[in-house]
Amino acid sequence: MPLRRALELVQISFRMKIPLQTARARWPFFLAIFLISGGFSFVAGKIWLAAHWGGSWDQSQLQRAASLEPSNADYWYRLGFLERWNFERGDPRRAVVFYRRATEANSYSDKSWMDLADAFEALGESDRAGEAFARAQSAHPISPEVAWRYGNFLLRRGDSPAAFAEIRRALATDPSLTVQAVAECSKTSGDLPRILTAIFPGRSDYYFMALGYFLSQHQTEAALVTWDQLLGLRQTFEMANAVPLIDRLINQERVEDAVRVWQQALRATSWPHDSAVGSSLVFNGGFEHPLLNGAFDWREDPVSGADFSFDSNVVHSGARSLQVSFDGNANLDFQNLRQFSPVEPSHRYHFAAFLRTEGISTDSGIRFAIYDAFHPEVVPMLTSDLVGTHSWSLVETDLLTGPDTHLLAISLRRLPSWKFDRNLRGTVWVDDVSLEPASGSARVAPR
Repeated sequence: MPLRRALELVQISFRMKIPLQTARARWPFFLAIFLISGGFSFVAGKIWLAAHWGGSWDQSQLQRAASLEPSNADYWYRLGFLERWNFERGDPRRAVVFYRRATEANSYSDKSWMDLADAFEALGESDRAGEAFARAQSAHPISPEVAWRYGNFLLRRGDSPAAFAEIRRALATDPSLTVQAVAECSKTSGDLPRILTAIFPGRSDYYFMALGYFLSQHQTEAALVTWDQLLGLRQTFEMANAVPLIDRLINQERVEDAVRVWQQALRATSWPHDSAVGSSLVFNGGFEHPLLNGAFDWREDPVSGADFSFDSNVVHSGARSLQVSFDGNANLDFQNLRQFSPVEPSHRYHFAAFLRTEGISTDSGIRFAIYDAFHPEVVPMLTSDLVGTHSWSLVETDLLTGPDTHLLAISLRRLPSWKFDRNLRGTVWVDDVSLEPASGSARVAPR
């Protein structure tokens, strides 16, 4: 007796009164109960056995589980997975069979449809793979994984416009895919601006992730293209995000490009800087604004034995100065506060800064050094140094840039001492640092 029919009889028995006084009346009832119990036991045992076999990743046991419970899509899916990724004895066509059984058991599983698509692609059946991906999208239309895998399939197929559209859909939901998207899509064409416009939602954070990727791959030209695309968005962003590109350009001695990006970033971010008073080329020479620690602002390089801070109580002018304290535990070769300043070759400049010291020890004091950033042996200039305790004191020097000098390094400097008592201790305050073209300065012809 079928289980469903037995259940119907039980329901009927509860709705009507069955006389059970005689043995002849009781036997049909007990038979029905027996059949129902047996049916439940059979189904329960079948489910338990299928679950027992299905809990294994052994292919033969999974096949037994799928035979016992063919409506369980998970068993068929795992059989397809095992068949597809068995590099020694796997059969791609059997994988397709198993994946198709999984989609028949559960047509709403985007995972099964996508893996079926991959299996079709492995067999060279590109059209059927595309159909399977379309079914995956129907099953889960907002899934970033579906859009991502479908987009990559279209890339491999050579359909770049459709691929870019799918990848853009994926990135809109899952920005963590940005670097992978840039890496894959940039291989398809040399038209990087078109690619970035096609795959990126119009937000600056995607472009900065792409910028970081290109810098990590030492693709400076691609990074500059990305930067120009970013500026076209006319969106606000943090000044610190532009620093890695500027530093890379400086390291590659591309001063003109570095200055261009720097000035564009200043305008786009409205980063605070000194008002245009005088003609000083030093940025933030009064330390009135936060330090970027890069680009053409001051850089503080941490070093054991020295501590950097701002001081609003000891100033030469403005609201604060920079304070550097030395703890006396090391004979420091100190050059850990510096700035790069773009200059013209073969031009005369005047450097000036104000220093105040308290208890600077040893015979080697605090001064400034100015030199060619790329060729330190060119234009090496040192101001007079200060030791002991001094009120605000002007240190200055004139210099002539070399014929190939385009960038100067300006560094707060302390040379190591050769005396017995040589460890550096004390405090120095720095304020109003400037570098200006000398009065009437013009290009000086090399001798």
